[in-house]
Amino acid sequence: MNTFNWLLLRAGEFTLAAWHAIKSVATSVWSVIDTALNPILSPLLALLNPLCTRAGDVVYSLLDPFPIWVGLTILSALAGVVMLIGFRYASNQKAIGRAKDDIKANLLALKLYKDDLRVTFGSQARILWGILRLQRYVLTPVVLLALPMLLTLAQMGVRHQWRPLRAGERTLLRVWSAHPADVAAAASIETSPGLIVEVGPIAGEGDVVWRVRGGDAGRHVLRIKIGDEMFEKEVVVGGGFQRVGAVRPGSHWTRQLLHPAEPVLESSRDVSGIEVMYPGRESWVYGSDYWIVAFFVISMAAALLLKPIFRVRF
Repeated sequence: MNTFNWLLLRAGEFTLAAWHAIKSVATSVWSVIDTALNPILSPLLALLNPLCTRAGDVVYSLLDPFPIWVGLTILSALAGVVMLIGFRYASNQKAIGRAKDDIKANLLALKLYKDDLRVTFGSQARILWGILRLQRYVLTPVVLLALPMLLTLAQMGVRHQWRPLRAGERTLLRVWSAHPADVAAAASIETSPGLIVEVGPIAGEGDVVWRVRGGDAGRHVLRIKIGDEMFEKEVVVGGGFQRVGAVRPGSHWTRQLLHPAEPVLESSRDVSGIEVMYPGRESWVYGSDYWIVAFFVISMAAALLLKPIFRVRF
């Protein structure tokens, strides 16, 4: 029993060490990729996000007469169809067909010649090679279509993920900074009808925080002065289904991708982002976090149903 327990402990320690090693390698690889992509994607997203936001405003204004869940269903189904058509023309459909046919033929050979080891091993090797080829043919269009899909999801997110503040509702305003103590000492907020400051600024770990509450309904511009620099952040107060940008991001491409509603902050030594912590939208279908589940289920169902009509293989 002691030997068994010792083996379990060693196996657990090995598993933890392996997991930490994998995380360390993955973090290092992502850091390299992130550093390489930022000079390319940051200016591209700074250009595309305002255009996509205007387009999103137009699309959602057309869907405004319908219930929110109907608009989400329509957009999800349309996204599935567009991505299906995009996949058809961005992929090598003939090569995908050949790879799938090779896999089926070798699966049949395994069934027919299961007593012949030479045929069995050869068929297994060809099946593995066919799967690898198929993944290559499928991943190429997926990579090409990733940016349009992410831009679409980001525009849906700023409408479904958060709701506006209500008048009198309390929340937090955060300024992200590498020097929170210095920022807190030099920061002040101009009086705004949209937000009423109750407490702050308070320096935290990596941010400066104010406790605020909602003021008059509408879209307001909040101005934060930090030393000689002035920063602006849109604040949305009221009801209804409106676009809500929780974060005004800095120049990092991942933050721009996730928070496209407002322009990128001007380059600053002290500030890398400004956030209003809006409440999540409440709904089991189109509310916070649930909307993206509904999106993927509906878009994938639409793609699978229409796959034979558009003659797409994947």
